[in-house]
Amino acid sequence: MRKEEESIVSEDRSVEEMANEVLMRQAKIRAERSGEPIEEALEAVLNTEAGTQLRELRDAPHEEESVEEWQVSMARERAEEREEDLGDHLEEPPERPTHG
Repeated sequence: MRKEEESIVSEDRSVEEMANEVLMRQAKIRAERSGEPIEEALEAVLNTEAGTQLRELRDAPHEEESVEEWQVSMARERAEEREEDLGDHLEEPPERPTHG
């Protein structure tokens, strides 16, 4: 892992800081490649699907939650959703083959 990547995923960074750093890094790369001003590049990045998700992540209240804490909470939420989906699936009546 490169040094700059290490700084982005550092455990003591807040989710907001991490998302903002990723957005800015992508905007800088786009500006360097296209020659457009950084403001326009950032706007273009924010208008992508990934940029929209990062903006939502950045702007959501996390109460200075660290990236590590956020990752653990997200994993827990996903596990609970999978458990609910499995429970719903088990309650469905079995499909009977239809013969035509």
